[in-house]
Amino acid sequence: MKKFVLALTFMVLLGNARAFANTTQTFNAYGAALLPNQGAAIFDGSSVVFPGFTLYTTDPYSVQLDSPGYYGATNYELLAVGGDLTIDFTVPQNSFSICLRAFRGFSGDEMITVFGADDTTVLATYSVGLDASIFTSTDSGESAPIGAVTLSDFSTYPWTGALQSVTFSSPDPAPEPGSLSLLGVGVLGLAGMVRRKLIR
Repeated sequence: MKKFVLALTFMVLLGNARAFANTTQTFNAYGAALLPNQGAAIFDGSSVVFPGFTLYTTDPYSVQLDSPGYYGATNYELLAVGGDLTIDFTVPQNSFSICLRAFRGFSGDEMITVFGADDTTVLATYSVGLDASIFTSTDSGESAPIGAVTLSDFSTYPWTGALQSVTFSSPDPAPEPGSLSLLGVGVLGLAGMVRRKLIR
């Protein structure tokens, strides 16, 4: 009985820990199928759906895919050409981080705007200087969950920074009734064990 109760408690806690793990999305899996369109718009005037978020650009502009070696790229990367690039999360997030860079031989300031769960309330706006090196920008959501992030195109060039990856973590959902029941059984069992030991 002791082992059964302890196992139930461990299963509940482990299940919750797995549910809230961070997710990192890179674009390597999309490169082989889409090239040799390197350096050219591949998703004309449309959005691109990934697990956990959608990328879209300011109409009628496009998303461009680059492969390793293209103007200093070390990974497959996506950028918007001629407009802004927005990361619209499927579920509002507690935090996110993005890896960005500029083409080798070019540099500029990337304006990043973080929006709340309604995708319209601005939580934060900040500027980062980019060059050929990969820069990681992290945001904790300021005072509210994050619904979307927009990368504005450089003031000097008609494209955004090259997006290497997106990492995000969803808010903790309310515990399910079944999980609460199992946790309750585990706690009661542990309390009973302690009580019996004290009585002896």
